Amino acid sequence: MVQAGTHWTSLKKEGKPLPSFGYATYRLNVLLPDNRETLALSIPVLHTAYRLYVDGELVYENGIVSEYENIHKPSFHTKVIALRGVRKHLRLQIDISNYSHKIAGMKEVIHLGRIDNIYSEVSDVYVANWIIILFLSLLSLYHFFLYILRNSERGSFYLGFLYLGILVMILSLAEGRILFNTFSDSYWLLLVRLSNIGLPISIYMATRVLFHVFLNHKYEILIKVTKLYVILYILTTLFSPKAQMAEWTYLFEFWSIGFIALGLILTVIAVIQRKKDSLLYLFSLVLISLGSIYDTLYNGNYVSGFQGFGYYNLLFFLVPQTYILTRSIFQIFKSEEIASRQLMKSNEDLENKVKERTLELQKANRWKANFVSLMSHDLRSPLIGVSQILDVLQFKFSTTSDEEKLKFLNMSKEGIQNSLRMLKSLLDISRFDSEGIKLQQSQFDLKTLLQDVVSILDPIATVKEITLILNVQSETSIIADRALLEEVFKNIITNAIKFSYPHSQIEIAERMKGDWISIEIKDSGIGMDEDAIAKIFGEDNPKSQPGTNGELGSGFGLKLCLNILEAHFAKLKIHSEPGKGSTFEIQFSKNLRSVLLVDDSDAYRSSLAEDLRRRKWIVIEARNGEEALDHLSRIKPSLIITDKEMPIMDGISFLHEWEAIRGTHFIPVVFISSDLALSGGENLIESEGLDEIVMMSISKLVPISKMADRITKTFR
Repeated sequence: MVQAGTHWTSLKKEGKPLPSFGYATYRLNVLLPDNRETLALSIPVLHTAYRLYVDGELVYENGIVSEYENIHKPSFHTKVIALRGVRKHLRLQIDISNYSHKIAGMKEVIHLGRIDNIYSEVSDVYVANWIIILFLSLLSLYHFFLYILRNSERGSFYLGFLYLGILVMILSLAEGRILFNTFSDSYWLLLVRLSNIGLPISIYMATRVLFHVFLNHKYEILIKVTKLYVILYILTTLFSPKAQMAEWTYLFEFWSIGFIALGLILTVIAVIQRKKDSLLYLFSLVLISLGSIYDTLYNGNYVSGFQGFGYYNLLFFLVPQTYILTRSIFQIFKSEEIASRQLMKSNEDLENKVKERTLELQKANRWKANFVSLMSHDLRSPLIGVSQILDVLQFKFSTTSDEEKLKFLNMSKEGIQNSLRMLKSLLDISRFDSEGIKLQQSQFDLKTLLQDVVSILDPIATVKEITLILNVQSETSIIADRALLEEVFKNIITNAIKFSYPHSQIEIAERMKGDWISIEIKDSGIGMDEDAIAKIFGEDNPKSQPGTNGELGSGFGLKLCLNILEAHFAKLKIHSEPGKGSTFEIQFSKNLRSVLLVDDSDAYRSSLAEDLRRRKWIVIEARNGEEALDHLSRIKPSLIITDKEMPIMDGISFLHEWEAIRGTHFIPVVFISSDLALSGGENLIESEGLDEIVMMSISKLVPISKMADRITKTFR
């Protein structure tokens, strides 16, 4: 392949450059090899009209060549010309005239070579240009689309227009000259003006992108200066005479080097300030700047060589800019999506809490409505027993021995005492308000509780000649509200007495069933069908049925029992068959987690306790270290959660006291505090020597639901 040619404005005569406007002839003699292959010439834009002669014969004219300005007509088309039947010695002559451009003659390179190589080369240039054009078009549309999605991201809007400005330059000025080859020569002036507009648009938009990504408002003067420069540049391009347009616009093109240098300086400042992605931006800007400076100097005849270096290294600039801006926008989208999801979740949580709150209020109202009936029912039961004993004594007084009279009087006295105890218990279980049941947790064994219940109810069973059999061998310890569970067992055993026949037995037995402790109350009474059992667990209050001796009840007792058991995460199962009796099975989990929550803030403690209970924790609450130590003297929970700052005894002092008395009993501790330093820090714990028992420290700034989740997952 042979390359030749140069522009005459780069030549000098008597020490001065030759003038741009005029007429010249280029001659080239080429010695060809003997292989006689078909050759071709690839002729770029020759400024600005030319005739091609091969061996003295005119083969092509581009534009109208003339020594006279009024006859000359420029053309910016490129051409591939096949040379057939040429001899070994090839003589080329090119006549060029120029009256419309600052550059004159052979500015770009003529290629001579085998026809397949020439066409392949031209094809490669076109393909490369169209790939870049397609890529830029897609990037431009992509950034406009991002701007439509998010109007506040103006950087994407500016980058979209930057790509359009570069797109115009490539379509018109890159080696393929796509726009000029597409339209006829009559549009040459319009297309030249259009090609010159691409650079100022690109400079302004690149400045806006740089300002948007890295700079602050103190550099806003640069935007104003750039805008003034761009307006003057565009006005000069649009309205300058065609003969002077190339020379005048080149001055603005040369000044663009200053803006490029300023952009580099500001980007270096951003790198020094460690602005995000500034180093990547600087690298890409350096590459595009070198290409742009080279093209500017090339167009001004200061350097020679390959044109379009700046266009083809655009990828090194555009891809990083798109990456930087896209990542920034998607990070914003991601943050907004996370915030939106959190808001949706918060709204769902709020709706769920409102629903739960509503259900709790409805349940509390049902409790209040039912409590009076339960109190009268449970108070009446022992008093009826006393009344029946006194009736027997009254009617058989004369025939009753003194020993039996004393026995009846003792039973009556015990029944009255049981009524007083029951009154106190019933007042104890009235500890509920709009919040529902208020549990007062303590640690006790079920055997003692059941012995007390049997002792209370034995006079009633005796009157009906029913035997209560307690079959509990182990001393199983649980943490629960003793008064409320006592009420549950009294209610169920009382119902068993009510629906049992005289001279029968009621067995209260303990069974171990896997992870559950089961207390079974079995009678041989009238029993129930499946519909009756379903009504007990249903939403409506079941109607009370008369007992085997016509005893009446409120029908509310079992409903309250279910609520109490639910608050203890216990289960009630009923097995019954009409005519054969019933078995009420109360199951307590062996694996229930209990936590002692120590915090002086009632609102915070109640909120955290509520969230923990939702996650199946039994919560014992204390307001300070002294109350916590009092609880620990009676209860051994699975976990301790304590605040740092509390009156009377703070969290640190409480833990030191507990450490001194706990012996070998290990209970893990979660330390919470409003102190920000504690949100990640174990320094305080280590310095106090409490790191052996404190397993976790959490800031109270963490949302309560997240804290409860974290605690539950850690201490399964």
